Amino acid sequence: MSRPRKCCCIARPPAISGMSPTGLPAESGTEEVRLRFEEYEAIRLIDHDGLTQAGAAERMGISRPTCTRIYNRARKLLARALVEARPLSIGGGRFRIMGKRLRCSRCRRMYDGSPTAGCPYCNNGNETSKTDHTMKKIALPTRGTEVDDHFGHCECYTIFTLDDNRQPLSREIVPAADGCGCKSDIAPRLHAMGVTTLLAGNMGDGAKNVLQRNGIAVIRGCHGPLETVVEAFVKGTLADSGAACAHHHDGECHHAESPSGSFPAGDWHLAK
Repeated sequence: MSRPRKCCCIARPPAISGMSPTGLPAESGTEEVRLRFEEYEAIRLIDHDGLTQAGAAERMGISRPTCTRIYNRARKLLARALVEARPLSIGGGRFRIMGKRLRCSRCRRMYDGSPTAGCPYCNNGNETSKTDHTMKKIALPTRGTEVDDHFGHCECYTIFTLDDNRQPLSREIVPAADGCGCKSDIAPRLHAMGVTTLLAGNMGDGAKNVLQRNGIAVIRGCHGPLETVVEAFVKGTLADSGAACAHHHDGECHHAESPSGSFPAGDWHLAK
């Protein structure tokens, strides 16, 4: 006996119920292509928001192989509607609208429910809400004790929690993903932890756009000790340099350092 298919979580239903091709006679009678809600959600998260399939699977509350199957089917349906000029409708499927999602502070798994009930996977009762954060959190790509000049190849991410007076209250370390961070799921991971701002040294526009789609503001051009950068942020003297990483070409990362191994202090960009 096969296991029952698990419901997928979707953040919200699409704004439209479908669309029709233009230029076809009204009496053409072309059979429509139907996209289920979970298939729409996979397309939204991966192709629109820029998440990896692993990140999308976590958001939807399903395994990565299941997410891959849903995503591949959705892409085929969209291709059929486009190439064969068929009307597209969106509806149905096995899903539920996402409520308040919680991340366990011990096992890091996501679940629905009350924080007082504890994690159903490891019975840990110290939970943090994915959507209800009262403290402001900022993240910095880190190498040693300084901001790493290359976001995609940092050693780790240091997350500072600021209190109501915007003073550092605590810090925690998040290990960097293997390989190039520009192509990892770090954006949804940071978003799930409540990070709202990332202070970076050098970063390409692609990585910046993915972070912003996950609700994380980006300030580039930050260099030096972590505490100094955070202090400048708290004082409001930081502004985005607007300079994209010059070492990203054809979807690959080609990082290089200055002869001294880092950017000079003169690269700071302060708000006027």
